[in-house]
Amino acid sequence: MPRYTARERRERYLREYDFQKRTGKQFFPYAIYHDAIMSVIVVGVIIAMAVFWRMDFGAVPTDASAAREGGLLGPAYESRADPAIEGYDPKPEWYFFFLFELLKIFKTPELLIVGSVIIPTLMMMALIALPFIDRRPERRVSRRPVAMAVGVAVPIVLLALTWRGDQGAGIAGEASNRPGATAFAQTLGCGTCHKLADAGTAGNVGPVLDDALPDYAEAVQVITNGRGAMPAFEDIGEDQINCIAGYVATWSGGEGETPGPNAASAEQAYPAACEAAGGEYAGEAGASAAGVPSRGGSAQAAG
Repeated sequence: MPRYTARERRERYLREYDFQKRTGKQFFPYAIYHDAIMSVIVVGVIIAMAVFWRMDFGAVPTDASAAREGGLLGPAYESRADPAIEGYDPKPEWYFFFLFELLKIFKTPELLIVGSVIIPTLMMMALIALPFIDRRPERRVSRRPVAMAVGVAVPIVLLALTWRGDQGAGIAGEASNRPGATAFAQTLGCGTCHKLADAGTAGNVGPVLDDALPDYAEAVQVITNGRGAMPAFEDIGEDQINCIAGYVATWSGGEGETPGPNAASAEQAYPAACEAAGGEYAGEAGASAAGVPSRGGSAQAAG
């Protein structure tokens, strides 16, 4: 493509502008007509989706506080909020998943601003600046590498982060009654950040403990001193620390009544430390000195 001087580009623009002014179509009524047709189509699609959503409603529940089921487009309404539920796992709207995934990547306090502010701002600025970066009149896709690279890369990155964020934002399951489970999920609030199947937690900020599989010594060190964005819990007491560390080491990666692969590292401390800590740390350990009862079994029996 030949390179033109600024004067030549201006003359070409003026000739093209004059030609379009003489032969082109007027804004009214042509452009307005096109906009009106498109607006009708969009409104029609919204109405059709609303009708389809309404047709998929389930039966009205007899319990006024219960949810009414729906179909592909979602329920008619959800169940009435219950402030007494402690184990609710809030899940962000899908269009925030990319931001939650960024916060998981940049999770240290020093880098939080990178994931929450700097990177999303740079993505938006790249799209806004795109018309100013590539100002050539060329319309062929193969001759606009910069515009195409930016225009394709940003949506792909956002979609990938959204997909990953959706994978990490799991729904909390049923918590066990093993010693340490209640203290892990509720008393200390570990489930807000960590996913651990046995505790029924689905936090997506910190590591997934069922994948990380920490042993007892590592769990004690991290709980006592903290790591990254995780605060230290050295002031809760030695028995409490040993109880939570033993629970995490024993049941990370566990399935049903089978403990995780690092359960042996906590045999000397768990569940004895939970019994010594008492209260919510003990679970049902006080009811049986022979094992770690939960869901009909014990850790020692399962081991």
